[in-house]
Amino acid sequence: MKTLAGRPLILMRPGEANNRLAARLESAGGEVWRWPAFAIRLPDETELLERRLANLSDVEMVVLPSPSSVAAVAHWVRRWPDHVVLATVGEGTARAIRAAWGEDVRLLYPEGEAERSGSEALWRLVLQAGAPSRVLFLRGQTGREWLPEQFRRIGSDVEVHCAYVRVPLELSTHEAERLGRALSGPAPIVYITSTDAVEVLLHAVRVVPAARTWLLSGAALTIHPRVSARLAEAGFARIEVTSPDDSAVELHIRGMLEL
Repeated sequence: MKTLAGRPLILMRPGEANNRLAARLESAGGEVWRWPAFAIRLPDETELLERRLANLSDVEMVVLPSPSSVAAVAHWVRRWPDHVVLATVGEGTARAIRAAWGEDVRLLYPEGEAERSGSEALWRLVLQAGAPSRVLFLRGQTGREWLPEQFRRIGSDVEVHCAYVRVPLELSTHEAERLGRALSGPAPIVYITSTDAVEVLLHAVRVVPAARTWLLSGAALTIHPRVSARLAEAGFARIEVTSPDDSAVELHIRGMLEL
């Protein structure tokens, strides 16, 4: 099998999933740049959240929108009460939930390819199941408001808590210097999985003149049509959508390198 050498591969997923994919691509000869869009840390103030998680008797559903939220909440919750349904927006986070709390946890999520995931897909399942009386959202310090607002519209009491803090990517001196040297070579393939990460990327490369033009002349790989649309707005020359499975990502990258 051909190696993945030829173009820089910029990986922007947060957390251990990024490192796992990076190791896979590096073992296949890829020049991998690990640029997680956000570093994840726990909030400075957690007393209110800890008190809430210690008493979930009045909560029917807990929404965990990302693997980062799962990793953060697992610091405080060892087992969920039997009456609580966990909900998430796709299979990747569903796998993280089961890894954290077991196969028997009550779990609602849209199954299938990433294109069929997301808040809208989860919402269709919620409408089929019926409105929960109280919903707890556990997410980062910012997040998309569409889903909490849908719950409010059907009469659910909604509580939103910050379970973790996202710190946006800033290039180190070493990373900025490597970026500057790369501008005379082939444009990169960027693997990016959220609309917020697109903004973070464009902001991070501002420190290197002409880097944005070089970046946008390359290719972008993502897991959802909404992110694809934002990448197109930003000006990327080529965009593809893939499943988040590591083997599928590698397969797409191989195809991009051959063009």
